[in-house]
Amino acid sequence: MSLPAPLLNAVSQQGGGRVVLVVGAGASFEEPTGLPLSRPISLEAYRRLVADGILAAEACDKPEDLSCVADAVVAATGKQRDLVERMPVSSFKLAEPNEGYLVAACLLRERAVSAVLTLNFDLGMTAALVRVGARDEIGIVSGPDEHHRLRLMNLIYLHRNANSRPEEWILRTAALETEWQGRWEEVVAMRVMAAPVIVFAGLGSVASVLVRTVERVRKAVASGAAIFLVDPGERGNSEFFARLELPDDAYLQLGWCSFAIEMGERLLEEHRHGLESACRTLIADAGWDDPDPTDLCNRVAALGLRGLGEVRARWTLDEAPYAPEHSVATPLVADLLLAVGVLERAGGCQAVFDSDGIVELRRGNEVLGCIAVATGGGFKRWDALEAAVRQHHHRRRARVESPRVVLVSGVAGTKPAHIAPPSSIVPEETADSIIDRGASLRLISAEELRASPGIADDIAA
Repeated sequence: MSLPAPLLNAVSQQGGGRVVLVVGAGASFEEPTGLPLSRPISLEAYRRLVADGILAAEACDKPEDLSCVADAVVAATGKQRDLVERMPVSSFKLAEPNEGYLVAACLLRERAVSAVLTLNFDLGMTAALVRVGARDEIGIVSGPDEHHRLRLMNLIYLHRNANSRPEEWILRTAALETEWQGRWEEVVAMRVMAAPVIVFAGLGSVASVLVRTVERVRKAVASGAAIFLVDPGERGNSEFFARLELPDDAYLQLGWCSFAIEMGERLLEEHRHGLESACRTLIADAGWDDPDPTDLCNRVAALGLRGLGEVRARWTLDEAPYAPEHSVATPLVADLLLAVGVLERAGGCQAVFDSDGIVELRRGNEVLGCIAVATGGGFKRWDALEAAVRQHHHRRRARVESPRVVLVSGVAGTKPAHIAPPSSIVPEETADSIIDRGASLRLISAEELRASPGIADDIAA
């Protein structure tokens, strides 16, 4: 990894909450979010303002500076609405999250990052939180009237966002000075900047209000904190880096998505290691003769931080699309993973993991079929588990061959006789959903599979 050791250590620390991200327009520039930087937005808005007769051609000597244009519009009309209406507001509201935003959302849910402060107006980061199933555990704060929404982990729109009223957008340096003087921005900055590691990423084009905000946020950083600036350009060309007055090694020449992915990979290694340790403990405690679980753990972890969190959610029948590690008992996942390993060995096949929780069985280049995987958590009974598996079909992708077998563990009570196996795991008719809710399911426990390895031959036949 190319990230410095203090940053990698901070994002992977048990207990989390040691990193704060401050992101700018450069983060939303990367696809598929694909929004323009401040400079082209400012130039296009100014052109339209002049063409519409709101501003004279010489009204602003720096039309590439959004703050300068905002000052000119307010001087001419008394309000900034005319400028806001000529910005891509709809694109801001409907912004699609890129991989960097999605990983950052996962890091918030994992509590590895305590806050994301965005200087952008677009809702790309909010959309990312929706995609990873964030609920009330993440505070989303868009202005002083939402100060009460602060949580342990937060997304803060420091300059408001596309859902705010036009006059509330922080576009002018004068407005910034007014808002920061003993107001909520200053209070929020002081609170969240107590983290030991602060990362400024994707700050994008230089605009007066952005420079002043970065300077103010920098002053709020706790003494002794490690500060980094992430930017894809050359260090000598970064005005923001000069304003932050940081040592040369604090400049990380990376794009936003590449940076976030590396952060996620470091935390992923901790999750992979924890899963492997849980597997080894189960093997030792039960006296099983399972081989080294490293390969199994490596293969499921190859799905990435988000993919592994999605597998946890599907295997534990979580209602959300993503389950952070701290919300799931790792031994439950480890027990299922080891059962998949038993199936592989007994059936002479290899399991291929998918982030939707389905495990595809292959023998060489031949796809034998696929199975669902689920845990009862130690308390769900057989009937309830079967019903829950059916209810979660909408979380899984449709396949040509729908699974008819569910590998389960942690089920309470005795398996009822009416849960009977179909003749084959491959249906004669193709269903639209991953599991045909009208078809019978064969629920096989990890204990059954270990006691009767021949079951694996039947599944893989």
